[in-house]
Amino acid sequence: MKLGVGGKGIRVGGLDSFGDSRLVRSGPFVMELPPYRVPTGKAIWRHTWEKGKQYLKKMGGIILVASIIVWALGYFPHNEELEQQQQQEQSYIGRIGKTIEPVFTPQGFDWKLDVGLISGVGAKEIVASTMGVLYSNNDSFGDDSDYNDEDGKYEVLKKQMTADLQKTYGYSDAEAAHKASLTAYCFLLFVLIYFPCIATIAAIKGETGSWKWAGFAAIYTTLLAWVISALVFQIGNLFI
Repeated sequence: MKLGVGGKGIRVGGLDSFGDSRLVRSGPFVMELPPYRVPTGKAIWRHTWEKGKQYLKKMGGIILVASIIVWALGYFPHNEELEQQQQQEQSYIGRIGKTIEPVFTPQGFDWKLDVGLISGVGAKEIVASTMGVLYSNNDSFGDDSDYNDEDGKYEVLKKQMTADLQKTYGYSDAEAAHKASLTAYCFLLFVLIYFPCIATIAAIKGETGSWKWAGFAAIYTTLLAWVISALVFQIGNLFI
């Protein structure tokens, strides 16, 4: 599945670059490369410090504000008596997920998957831990750099996701597991294609000097992700 999703991402990126080169013509791209030399430790430290400082100055504020907003939406209104899973459901971000659920019906997503996509606006790494909390009340999924089925947590996640989708869309027992696998694949496609995080959008604004191009990148990649994931789900349904 990883190779399939990665390969599809490479193909989409290649086609997208080809289309951009056709639509936005700005003359030939020529870049002169400097002679290669082994860098000194002093040069590495100086350039790393300067680039890091420049990055934080240009985008640190935007990233901080966006991260606070995503955190606040997932935290408020807060009730200490609720478990983490219940807290996410009744939070503002959970309510938003339920509101936009009809928009993602063509992909077979439910509100929990929608919340995962919203949380990914801050950083895509948050998607995994958010899904773990919503489906199995376990946020350690975000800490796994590789497959780690400690205590069978991924099996729990799969079973819970299958049960929720079966309840939401009325799948039969025979088709529920296959539908859930297809939905999970489409979810991975969506996460792969839509804009990486608010930091990327801030970087685009910083490089182009215009929020217009930053907004275009966010909207375009999100629409592209929606269309591709919907097509894959609908076509896949024909074979289930």
